[in-house]
Amino acid sequence: MADPDPSTRPSARDPELGFPPPGEVLHRLRTQRGMSLRQVAAECGLSVSFLASLERGETDIALERLGRLAKVFDHDVGSFLGFSRGRATPSVFPREEQETLNRAPGVVYRVLRSPELGYQVVTGDFQPGCGLTEDLQHEGTDLVMITGGTLVARYNGVDHELRAGDCIQWSAGHPHTFRNDGEEPAQMVVVLFSSLY
Repeated sequence: MADPDPSTRPSARDPELGFPPPGEVLHRLRTQRGMSLRQVAAECGLSVSFLASLERGETDIALERLGRLAKVFDHDVGSFLGFSRGRATPSVFPREEQETLNRAPGVVYRVLRSPELGYQVVTGDFQPGCGLTEDLQHEGTDLVMITGGTLVARYNGVDHELRAGDCIQWSAGHPHTFRNDGEEPAQMVVVLFSSLY
């Protein structure tokens, strides 16, 4: 049996086109969000079979349809395809919707997740005389900024006293912890370049 007309078959992605295959982007974003093809289809008005075919690289997508698909993930066409890191609309994280973790008596963390950018932001509030009760160790890198009061950051057995405005960065694979030895509350913001919470 002869091959179908080559002009009707999708060709291998030409890297010279300068953008990633939309089906690969779709698969990555919906997996990060924990969405099924059926959920994506319901939001963008495209069929499940079309989206499945797009993910497999068996079909292409028109610009107007791509715009509808990108909107499901709060992107415009440019950011969906990676031409800019920003979305078409800002991401707002209302305080009441942030995950709150009581890490230790007098220590409260709030976690902001931004999976499409590959990092987490954690804010920490430490009451006077309070601190974490165990050392932390995890993959990735941490960037810590003290936003209020004074905190002691203990890293690999060495204490570093940090005041409001001070920053410290480290490889998170070594033991680290935080405590507030002062008489005033203290706050920090940590950017974790790996998923911990």
